[in-house]
Amino acid sequence: MPSSYQIWMTHNGGTEKLRFPVLPERFNVRHGMNNTSVNIQGLGELVIKQDPAAITIVFASFFPIHPFPGVQFEDLESPADIEARIKRWQVSDRPVQFMVTGTSVNRYFVIDSFFCYEKGGDIGTLHYNMSLREYKETSVRQVTVENEVATIPEPAPARVDNRAQELTHEVVRGDNLTAIARRKLGDGSRWPEIFEMNRDIVSNPNLILPGQVLRLPAA
Repeated sequence: MPSSYQIWMTHNGGTEKLRFPVLPERFNVRHGMNNTSVNIQGLGELVIKQDPAAITIVFASFFPIHPFPGVQFEDLESPADIEARIKRWQVSDRPVQFMVTGTSVNRYFVIDSFFCYEKGGDIGTLHYNMSLREYKETSVRQVTVENEVATIPEPAPARVDNRAQELTHEVVRGDNLTAIARRKLGDGSRWPEIFEMNRDIVSNPNLILPGQVLRLPAA
């Protein structure tokens, strides 16, 4: 006698539907890491494994080619057509909705694995194993920033030149090397040092011109 429970899978917003003709043999529900089994009479076993990432449903049954007493309904589809449809859903970028009527199982999943095979003596009937992983839609939160002043990184401080700065003196009217040495170096007798440092612009130590910039030795 068919069970009052039904297993459905829909796709593309419910425009495509599949009712499973034969319920799995066992139905177990596992929540988190606790292997608590819930037996529902007449429904069989559906293994639900839940980890921190998503719920995983694993079950097995078959798509019969001919009606028999355990089938849920008599208007059966071709097992080959069902297989093709599920495989198409498997590669779709949209999840499937998996429902078990009369239970809390009604979620969106992606089809992780699905494969069919035939058993000898029942040509056309396809036995299958299926694994579904819960689909969790992710979204990126967009933040709108208004009237916010962009932070411009400050330029790196300029390298400090630790080299000794060269001393100079610009000649003014009335200057002579002795007066410059006395005023800048504290010793008028050091005028020959100034002359030697500036032979490229001063050819006569007794003749310096206003506007000339003379290099000076360290005081």
